[in-house]
Amino acid sequence: MSKSQIRTLMCVLCLAALSAVIAGCEEQAAKEPSPVEAEQPKMAPAKPKPKVAAPKVETTPKAETTDKGPTLGPYGFTANWMDEPGFITNWLVVGPFPNPGERPDNEGFNVDYLKNYGDELNHTPTNGMEIKKDDGTVVKWQQYESEYPEISFFDIESLGLEYDQEDILCYCACWLEADADKEVELRIGSDDGYKLWVNHKPISEQNVYRAMETDQETYKVKLNKGKNLVLLKVTQDWGEFEFMLRVVDAEGKEAPGIKVWN
Repeated sequence: MSKSQIRTLMCVLCLAALSAVIAGCEEQAAKEPSPVEAEQPKMAPAKPKPKVAAPKVETTPKAETTDKGPTLGPYGFTANWMDEPGFITNWLVVGPFPNPGERPDNEGFNVDYLKNYGDELNHTPTNGMEIKKDDGTVVKWQQYESEYPEISFFDIESLGLEYDQEDILCYCACWLEADADKEVELRIGSDDGYKLWVNHKPISEQNVYRAMETDQETYKVKLNKGKNLVLLKVTQDWGEFEFMLRVVDAEGKEAPGIKVWN
């Protein structure tokens, strides 16, 4: 290679190197902010817009149910060991209430322990309804289903009775739902006495001291179409404390078209 060719090659290499240096400087300059830009204050990032709460929709609270009456049913009837039909085994029960004194003058029979709740004649119970007694204690109407036609108060756990507890009384209630207006017979046995109301009308009272037997009394009663309230007050002196009540036709057969509620 001649000297002139070598000089030419050296010039080309120098120009290439200079071009690379200039390109690198331009790239660096592009990355760095200009003095004017460096003096500009940085803008704070935009704050998110606050969320606007949805307007409250006013709602009308649901009214509490105050209707009294049966809440469970319908139930059928049962028969005793002699195949006598029509016994009611589903009841509402409340008690005990005091029945002080000595026979034949126990006082509770004529004391209206429901006087502050419509009184015995007008009272309409419902499951869980509280009854405040004169001593300040509270008892509740409770649903009870017996395995037998006989309703023994000592078997009802919600009453909390001691076996053979004396000088007390309890109330029982149920509804007989009839598919039409009809006449039936209510046949009752009790230990000891009782008072009986149907649809807030007094049917009978037996202030007696006795052992229970089937059908000790029979009452012809007219049931209205729909639900008919049966209220029973049973007293206890000493010994067994129980009753049984059945609904039949005039021939002693189960009255058709009737169901039980409590």
